[in-house]
Amino acid sequence: MKHVVTAQGKLAELRYELPHRAHDAHVYPVKAPNGSTIAIYAHETGVGLLWRGGRPLKSALAQKQPEKPPKVNGTSTDVVMIIDSDDDEPAKAPPVPKAEFADEEEELDPDQPYPSVVQHLRLALNAEVLHIAVPHVPAVSPLRAASTMPTIFRNKIVFAVACADYTIRIVTLPLSPPSHAAKEALHGGRPQYGDEIVKIASHTGHQSIPDGVTLTWTPRAAQNASQQPDAMQVDSQPAADTSRGQSSGTPKDWDLLVASHSKEIGGLLKLWRFALSESSVVAKSPITAYQTLTLQAPATRVVFNSAQYPKERHSQLLIADRSGIVRIYDPFAPPNRRRRTAADVETGQYVALFRAPFEQPPANSNISPALVSRKPLLDAAWTSDGNSIFALLGDGEWGIWDVARTGPSPPKDPSNFSIRGFVGTSSESRSSSSLSPRSRKSSGSLAPMTPNTRKIREERLFQPSSSPVALPRGGINVASLPSSDGVEESVVFWCGSDVYRISNFTQFWTRFVTASALNRPSPSRVQGVNLFGEAITSMDQFGTTSKDARMAIPRDLLVSTDHRLLILTNNKEPIRNDLFAADDSDADEDMQHRTESALLSRGELDLGGMNRLLDLEEGSSGPGAPSLLPNPRRVLFASSAA
Repeated sequence: MKHVVTAQGKLAELRYELPHRAHDAHVYPVKAPNGSTIAIYAHETGVGLLWRGGRPLKSALAQKQPEKPPKVNGTSTDVVMIIDSDDDEPAKAPPVPKAEFADEEEELDPDQPYPSVVQHLRLALNAEVLHIAVPHVPAVSPLRAASTMPTIFRNKIVFAVACADYTIRIVTLPLSPPSHAAKEALHGGRPQYGDEIVKIASHTGHQSIPDGVTLTWTPRAAQNASQQPDAMQVDSQPAADTSRGQSSGTPKDWDLLVASHSKEIGGLLKLWRFALSESSVVAKSPITAYQTLTLQAPATRVVFNSAQYPKERHSQLLIADRSGIVRIYDPFAPPNRRRRTAADVETGQYVALFRAPFEQPPANSNISPALVSRKPLLDAAWTSDGNSIFALLGDGEWGIWDVARTGPSPPKDPSNFSIRGFVGTSSESRSSSSLSPRSRKSSGSLAPMTPNTRKIREERLFQPSSSPVALPRGGINVASLPSSDGVEESVVFWCGSDVYRISNFTQFWTRFVTASALNRPSPSRVQGVNLFGEAITSMDQFGTTSKDARMAIPRDLLVSTDHRLLILTNNKEPIRNDLFAADDSDADEDMQHRTESALLSRGELDLGGMNRLLDLEEGSSGPGAPSLLPNPRRVLFASSAA
């Protein structure tokens, strides 16, 4: 799968043409063992996976071929014997051929230094996939030990999809890209990739097409809700003490929480809970919903909190609907004591509610204030590590709800926006309420009163609108990078065909509050995005490094349109072939060495990391050279004279 590069200014666009319609696309948070970045997209017959960059696969000729056994006494031992028996069990699937990779990463083209696709996989599900959800998996670092997350994420891809046949499916795949032989080998009429699928059928799930799906992971041990002081006081001192008490004993068993929603019966949300083993998702038959929640209106977005365990808020659900209402639901919170009855045995309750501002009615209109509705909500996402919510409204307005009231300027009413602003220049044509009274008055005074204009004005006043204004499509994506000072987040959102970016969310919020009204920052528009007349269906962000974050280098973007995948990256200069080009990677090598040393001290370093440390040890060996391995042992021998 090759790309076509289009450069414009500082932005380069890598375009991948697809033979089918793409509905959704996400970047998987964990890299493959060969260093590839994994992208998953939904299409008409299943899902597609791209392994981009890293060490390429060896060609079929370079891989080792099994040697034939030697002939004995002039005869060959490869005699085929056919035994026909009805009592024999069906043949099991042969083992999946393992992939072999080159020793080094691919050499990039000096004129176009962009990594290519190592492997492209189309996983057929015999159903149209509409939505994809991937878990939040933090990278293993000195700030986060590998024992504080499920083991399955070390070598498996886990994601959930919502299909047009009313089903929800949880897919598990090897993290390593499949070999070319595995793609060609067939078993039972389909290629073998080592995939496992847990299917939630329509008779136990939804009776209509699901509108979305989300997932996260949580410890299997039931949380003692009575010890939690308050579900919303997630960052207060008592809650912090509770989190430390839970993290002191690292859980060994984990569960996968999956939430899906649809429009049936006016809005329905179902929560599923599956056990996670070291290599698969365990589903007990029959599959039943862990919780079922009837919504007050069909939801447009349902997403788990971006925080991870052991933070108590990691299992909270953000539920947003088109009417401009956002609710937070905690499935493990105890029911309200005032409304608790003897039949209440399940946990879970709404813990917060937020409202979008009202639409401004046209000037000189006789609309009653009771009939004015709230602005429609296009999308909402967790920010500030799950302590705030970033919302995008239909007229181009954006705002931040300070959920935990830990932001720079908490509002008096927590249900209102802490800060707000507008983006775009086409909001006036989309919504009549966005026009100011002054502009309406001036436009009406300039128009001459003729029979034609009088007829148009009468139609506007006394007849209903024949063409209702359609809301633009929009969405929000938030990517985080853990650091010693907290979590650095990058927010990207789109409204119609315009894409905007907030590189550092915390700094943006602080500058917006402290600056004057004329000097307040605004989201920067991403220039040079060429959609070729198609609509944006989804957007995600690639990972970054601490060095790029310190230098304020924006993240690469993955954009899916109707029939294309676009990667928006920085327009890189041609590769330098001088001796000074290697000095730019010293900071990354130092950070990698510190991380691997910390993993080695905890006994969690893999074989590849051990080989790199040993190579560095051999390269720096010499008189007086410091040892790169932690706590080196010295062996002293007694002299022979003694």
